[in-house]
Amino acid sequence: MASYRRAGNLPGEPRIICVTKTQPLERIAEAVEAGVTEIGENYVQEAIRKDVFSLRQGRDLTVHYIGRMQSNKYNTMLHLFDAIDSSDENLLKHACARSLAVPVHTHEFLLEINAGEEPQKAGLTLARVQELAAERWEGFAAISGFMTVVPLQASTNMRAALYDDVRALMRELVEKHGYSQLRELSMGTSDDFELALEHGATMIRVGTAIFGARGTDCL
Repeated sequence: MASYRRAGNLPGEPRIICVTKTQPLERIAEAVEAGVTEIGENYVQEAIRKDVFSLRQGRDLTVHYIGRMQSNKYNTMLHLFDAIDSSDENLLKHACARSLAVPVHTHEFLLEINAGEEPQKAGLTLARVQELAAERWEGFAAISGFMTVVPLQASTNMRAALYDDVRALMRELVEKHGYSQLRELSMGTSDDFELALEHGATMIRVGTAIFGARGTDCL
């Protein structure tokens, strides 16, 4: 993608996470057959009900969890999902403790960042992440990057600035604190993924641009 190349110093090609919430299994299967290799679900129970995990059979398919954290579902999530992109402090603490006793299926964790500091949204603020870095929080060793959602009402310039802030924060953790494994930035959705790519995203979350508006024909 041209937007990705303009960002510079980024590895390979961007990863496209096909957001499949509310989509029936048949439409998701069509997308996978068409070439989708990574899908993202927002709700644990919906993913189980649809059995999106069955699509991994015989395929190189990664299933991400990108929704809100619920502590009573931690063990289920760690058992089913390949990646958890909306990880928080408590989930990572639980995952580290559980893996000492029982292997977990999840092999990739992204820490969710609330870049716009919206009180109604989950995720850590930039300042909180910097505090944890100063404290040498052990959770950083388990993550491979950040995921962020910017305010829906934010202007293009504001979104760009927030994406830059998250990218700069990750660079700070790599260069100043030595967390060299941090490489993934999940930023941008169907309406602004090109902007996100220009500002450092290595992963984008796309649903509408693949399936169309809800209720319309897929692919």
